[in-house]
Amino acid sequence: MASAHGVLTAVLSVRDGRIRASVGRTISRINADLLLKRLWIGESDDATVDHLRQVASACGAVPAALLDGLHERRGTAARRLAARRGLVATPVRITPRWRMVVGHGEDTAHETSLTMSPTWGVPIIPGSALKGVAASQARAAHGDPLPDRIARLFGTPRPGESTVDDVVATRGAVTVLDALPVGPPDVVVDVLTPHVKPYYDKDAAKQPKEPPAEYHSPVPVRFLAVAATAFQCWLVGPKGDVGCFAALLQGGADDLGIGGKTAAGYGYCAVEVQQ
Repeated sequence: MASAHGVLTAVLSVRDGRIRASVGRTISRINADLLLKRLWIGESDDATVDHLRQVASACGAVPAALLDGLHERRGTAARRLAARRGLVATPVRITPRWRMVVGHGEDTAHETSLTMSPTWGVPIIPGSALKGVAASQARAAHGDPLPDRIARLFGTPRPGESTVDDVVATRGAVTVLDALPVGPPDVVVDVLTPHVKPYYDKDAAKQPKEPPAEYHSPVPVRFLAVAATAFQCWLVGPKGDVGCFAALLQGGADDLGIGGKTAAGYGYCAVEVQQ
């Protein structure tokens, strides 16, 4: 059982303040972002695992036709926006090579999270994350400060750059739309297991509470990850700038990864520029 209160009872048509979930069955037709952040579903001994499995199932239950219509409307809007300003709109497909976790460190009651669209209830890769990966790849290739032709892609001043009063801030030449899944996303319940948790817990001075020791017990932490799901975003800007940005994004997604836990193999993606 899971309680739902306030306006959620009207939004979800909940009777008697409860949503009933049968063991082994998927809660269909519910927004997975809402389920993750506002409700609690748990009937097994390990309620956290049960809840995350229900969220993953709700993500996978999103109708493919809904996502098809969504991408068709986004493509039309991107092309019309580009045509109005004399620019080009280029679709880019991003596919994780294994698994990806974006928003893992968000401040939530679960202590782990996954960035999702509150409207569609599916995982997304924010445009800001894609822009950050491309900018990191540019810094790795060119150093700081970036050459003018590269810096114009991201806008100025860049984080960490000194500014003076007579410098005019500029926006980036390329607009990066959020990447949404092409089909029903494959979301899985994953686990990380700190073996010396007291050592990682910090005191008020941000120092370890205890030194690492063999007698510390492993503490499994469950979290959601995206696997085997292709995403599509749109790049809008001058043709040469869009091509340069796409190249940086391809290199960054392959070399640096997108999202968190890249040191453990998460987030490395293949990027395909489409026409």
